[in-house]
Amino acid sequence: MRVTTAGLLLLTLVPSARAQTCANTSVPGLVPLIELGVGNYQGFQGGLYPGGGNALPAGHLVAGLNQAAQVVPRDASGAPAANGKIVFLSIGMSNCTQEFSTFIPLANADAAKSPRVVCVDGAQGGQTAAIIQDPAANFWTVVSQRLANSNCTAAQVQVIWFKEADAGPTNGFPAYALQLKTEFAAIMSILVTRFPNARVCYLASRIYAGYATGTLNPEPYSYEQGFACKWLIEDQIQGVPALNFDPAHGPVVAPWCAFGTYNWANGTTPRSDGLTWLCSDFQADGTHPAPSGRAKVAQALLQFLHTDPIAAAWYLRAPIPAAYGTGKLSSIQTVPALAGSGSPSASANDFQVVVSGGLPGSHGIVFFGTRADDVPFVLGTRWVASPFTRLPIHTLDGAGSTAYPVAVLPAMVGSTRFYQAYLRDIPNPDGTGVILSDGLRVVFSN
Repeated sequence: MRVTTAGLLLLTLVPSARAQTCANTSVPGLVPLIELGVGNYQGFQGGLYPGGGNALPAGHLVAGLNQAAQVVPRDASGAPAANGKIVFLSIGMSNCTQEFSTFIPLANADAAKSPRVVCVDGAQGGQTAAIIQDPAANFWTVVSQRLANSNCTAAQVQVIWFKEADAGPTNGFPAYALQLKTEFAAIMSILVTRFPNARVCYLASRIYAGYATGTLNPEPYSYEQGFACKWLIEDQIQGVPALNFDPAHGPVVAPWCAFGTYNWANGTTPRSDGLTWLCSDFQADGTHPAPSGRAKVAQALLQFLHTDPIAAAWYLRAPIPAAYGTGKLSSIQTVPALAGSGSPSASANDFQVVVSGGLPGSHGIVFFGTRADDVPFVLGTRWVASPFTRLPIHTLDGAGSTAYPVAVLPAMVGSTRFYQAYLRDIPNPDGTGVILSDGLRVVFSN
């Protein structure tokens, strides 16, 4: 029997009466992208990011840190306001709304979450990527209604969790993943048009679909959706103009994009982090998550927001200082590093930037700015963009360390600084006489 598009959309709303195909506990030949690494699937390399790795390339990480620094509480008009809101919005189809609606109560009960963050579920059942790539789709009207019902405006939407697919794919690999990537790019453009302060978009992969009873989105299409996410992000990293997020490089037509949660695992075969998908994690259609499956994704998203250096900068009530980049090797085979001591809060006012890994008894400075960078400098990397402020010269102690107290003034609350150390190393064999630390992102709080 031929299944119509309308029928497929109905399946996203009404679980199938048939039982899952619980015998399909794994699919041969499918390896999670995070474990595939430099290996390949049908000739295409794994990993979440270029080169088969799962860590953001330095340049894209720095760009994300800069975008996150612009995610601040905003009033209804979008102007920064201490008592404003940071709207975290979900965009996607049925699985997305089921999982994000499970996440929202967890976030609302999370004592570590900033009270300025408001989570709104904009995802809707039956709304595929092919549908919502149309800016005139009713999907976007419903999103606006849900924002209004949450007493939020489009100008307050700054971060998005995006999870999408298409119904009934039949065109194989890589055609389906490439089709999705094109649709995803069109949706990214809609996001920045409708939400002018949208800075960050986290893409999420689908969950396992080996238990599926129908043709809605079975394996290997569920697995291959991860490649669409990966390739979209790679295009942005490579500077494709249709995904530009940086006004310094032309018109902004997309938010900064990265993986948020990679949710796919091969059924009951444990992933390296222990994730599995049991038949009981799914509704009767084997495609949509049951409460336990929704909880797995919701918990993973919550953990991600606590640990990702870019997400933590806007999600947490009191973000922990986060190191980024790498320092330059010294003549004594140490690598200078920065860390925070105390709390970067106005109430505690005991914060220090701590330098370690320098040459004992040598001199150095710490400097800071409001933007991160990733540029070659004295045969190392400068992780702070100019203009920057230089702090006083310090003499390192016998362990090659020192500390810089930072007075946290009320006017600094909500702002972000990026720090780096510049240290003397006269014997360095590269002849520069200088070593550099990594960078340190600090968000100041109450």
